[in-house]
Amino acid sequence: MSGTEDTIIEFLKDKANAAWMSQKPYFLSSAPPAMVEAQIDYKTILNGERLKAFAERTAGEGRYHVVKHPHQRAKVGVVPSGVEFEFEDTVQEETTTPPRPIHRESAQGAALLSFLDALSVLPAEDVDGVVIPTRVLVRLARKR
Repeated sequence: MSGTEDTIIEFLKDKANAAWMSQKPYFLSSAPPAMVEAQIDYKTILNGERLKAFAERTAGEGRYHVVKHPHQRAKVGVVPSGVEFEFEDTVQEETTTPPRPIHRESAQGAALLSFLDALSVLPAEDVDGVVIPTRVLVRLARKR
């Protein structure tokens, strides 16, 4: 593995051009494994500099342009120089659909919930000793 900053610049430029054939940016998150596969020792070349910072520093001059998603910090990519690209704003506006109706509890259901709330404050030893037949719980929960 070897290379220089120019190696990474050319790599990003080529990837940006290839990705743009599908009208999409080349995401920087895809670059590290691809550079390792291409035997580019990017960690040594960057000497601790983040790939995003490197791309921003070296963008322009006919190379590539860095694009960032407005709400998702991790979506950072490069597009060919001179290309105008913006991520779609995926923040959904509040919907106007009414909220789901709230089902009113039956008196029996409310009684069951109150009973279970009362049991929840008992010490663990006392709760272990409580035995309630299932048919009683079902009757308490059944709506009429």
